[in-house]
Amino acid sequence: MKKLLTGGKIVQETGVSEKNVLIAGEKIISLLDPEQTVQEEVEVIDAAGNLIFPGIIDAHTHYLLHSRGTTTADDFFSGSRAAALGGVTTFIDYADHQPDKTLAESARERIAEAEDSVLDFNLHQTVHHYNWKLERELGEIRELGLSSLKIFTTYKKEGYMIPEKDIPALLAAACDSDLLLTVHAEDEVVIEESLAEQKEGGKELSLSDHPDLRPARAEEKAVKKIAQLALKNNYPVYIAHISAADTVKTLQSFHGQGGRIFGETTPHYLLLDRSYLEREEPERYFMVPPLRETEHKEQIWQALLEGTVQVVATDHCAFTLEQKRENRSPLKMLPGLPGSETLLPLVHHFGVNTGMMDYRELIRVLAGNPARIFGLYPERGVIREGSVADLVVFNPEKKVELGDEMVQSRAGYSPYQGFKILGWPEMTLSRGEIIARKGNFTGSRGRGRFIKAGISNCLSDDSNLLQGV
Repeated sequence: MKKLLTGGKIVQETGVSEKNVLIAGEKIISLLDPEQTVQEEVEVIDAAGNLIFPGIIDAHTHYLLHSRGTTTADDFFSGSRAAALGGVTTFIDYADHQPDKTLAESARERIAEAEDSVLDFNLHQTVHHYNWKLERELGEIRELGLSSLKIFTTYKKEGYMIPEKDIPALLAAACDSDLLLTVHAEDEVVIEESLAEQKEGGKELSLSDHPDLRPARAEEKAVKKIAQLALKNNYPVYIAHISAADTVKTLQSFHGQGGRIFGETTPHYLLLDRSYLEREEPERYFMVPPLRETEHKEQIWQALLEGTVQVVATDHCAFTLEQKRENRSPLKMLPGLPGSETLLPLVHHFGVNTGMMDYRELIRVLAGNPARIFGLYPERGVIREGSVADLVVFNPEKKVELGDEMVQSRAGYSPYQGFKILGWPEMTLSRGEIIARKGNFTGSRGRGRFIKAGISNCLSDDSNLLQGV
């Protein structure tokens, strides 16, 4: 039976309007004016008084991450279930570059690991080195349905860092294979020098020293190198989890020169600062890159509003506090925060309710832009006839105080504990199926699918992504 979502206001890229949404199977088949009637039997879903958003796309997650001899608390089921309760309908996780497997084999293995997901997903493929054999492998993962690669300019000891000499050839080969290169940008030399400085005099390092061990200039220097290379060859690149004001200035400079440098930030860089590392339980706020001074988050907000940064994702990496406390050194603590389930409510409250954003802008940075950048548009990221019926019914007047006891992530805590916010999802629909309703999960384990991505709009010189939201 068809479904008819009635009484709500739909949020599209062109604005907000009163429309009823008619769904057949997994697709939106019509957007109707309130006075229009449907001449057939339908299941009516009452959305009166609520807003209807396109399903949120979390473009940066780490579910079931195997790292440093352990695994994150959230697997693909628990992580995606929590995300669904927060209005996320699609996520993009990572396939590691396995030394004994081809990239396509690595990606297929990761897809199999995600079989318990409740949400649809795609993957970024990490690459730790480049040689002539990899060129063919890039074509294979594009054919498999991935639209992006991920490289690290740090973590040399851990084996993730790609040699700097390999980056130009990899960037060229990625573009030739219709793959967007995404970057964890921190300069390893700056980090090593900062560590040496902090260790002078035998100082015992604490978590509050972490921003000085991985300073903002490390991010800015790495971004500048990548941006120069991209601009010189007219290649697009995407910078993950931007944390620093100077990075924003660098992006603005390269945009002014015609560079196609796209950027992502996260709620923790928009809402938290390094003073949180001076609080009790600083491990709650320990991630990479580290938190910065307040002025950094203010400038990142401005960059998001101006379109210098196009996406807000979470970098959801959920270790329990007990896992983190196994090693309290800032050099060895497991980094990462839970966040998928609070992505939409936080950006709504601190963006829309403060008057900095309107609803059109909100859904662009949380849905439309990530869909365009990672080849999922217009099937996802937008409400229109023919698009997948991924929808969020959102109550803008619901008051919620975030706390550890309400967190669905198996991390068991929220870095935003005590935040009082206005606005919360009432219902999440994935491919036309109601999978979350009034805080209860109504979907099923394993219903999620790996979805093939098209080619990133960034590779087609989509200037719309660099014109602000």
